[in-house]
Amino acid sequence: MSEERIGFIGLGMMGLPMVRNLLDDGYRVTVFDLDDSVVSRAKELGAASADSASATASRSDIIITMVPDSQHVEAVIAGPDGILEGLSAGSVVIDMSTIDPEVGRKMASLIEAKNANFIDAPVTGGVGGAEAGTLSILVGGNAETFERALPVLNVLGSDISHMGPVGSGHTTKIANQLIGVATVAGMSEAFVLAKKAGLGMQAFFAAVKNGAGRSWALETLGPKILEGDFAPGFMVKHMQKDLRLADQLAAKTGTSLPTSSLIAQLYRSVQASGPDADSQGHQALVQAIEKLSNEQARS
Repeated sequence: MSEERIGFIGLGMMGLPMVRNLLDDGYRVTVFDLDDSVVSRAKELGAASADSASATASRSDIIITMVPDSQHVEAVIAGPDGILEGLSAGSVVIDMSTIDPEVGRKMASLIEAKNANFIDAPVTGGVGGAEAGTLSILVGGNAETFERALPVLNVLGSDISHMGPVGSGHTTKIANQLIGVATVAGMSEAFVLAKKAGLGMQAFFAAVKNGAGRSWALETLGPKILEGDFAPGFMVKHMQKDLRLADQLAAKTGTSLPTSSLIAQLYRSVQASGPDADSQGHQALVQAIEKLSNEQARS
């Protein structure tokens, strides 16, 4: 059993299976989340619980945050009863959320003032990767802190990349999302075109899945689209958040993102379709193309 005590804050679709993997590897884990039901599920797996982020930090050597957006990271670290209030010198905070790199750097400064350390380590690979412990993890921070965190990260992922100083992990994740979402958009257009042109969809999928357009998105999300399965592995609202972060970073760096800006508008169309549309899987982007084309890409 590792001597490092882990605190884990944020038990959503990704966080809870990550906690399970840490427990299965022998780590002692204390959890905190505002949703009592997921805390109960974590306790059933063998975790301890705390009643605040501060209390979680006070019982932990390494504290992991996995929450939706920049403001949530700020609140859980620097807000009332936040991590800073319970943080011990020498501890490490690992933010695995996808947030504004500037917020990550700000949190790093506050944590370092407490003689503790921070790395940003957002992930890609979806719920399936979280469950299997095969996430790709994109890390920003100093080399010493990265090496200390690496045994923990190796439990959660199978591809760990140290990208540079604090903020580099968040920046890498934002850019990564543009590749993924452009692939989903292209796949959506191809599927609708193939269907409207009269092709058999299963035959089309079988023909192209190992060709030049082969990708994780095609292999994983393609069958879901053909089945009309829009259950979330990664929600529409979270992809829109990542596109917003990309737009903010583009404004700061003077980068043009014409394709990603259009895709954000297509997602906005999906979001406008009903109150639950936000919580669909991000493969629901196809719905915008289907609406424009008056055709559904189903088998």
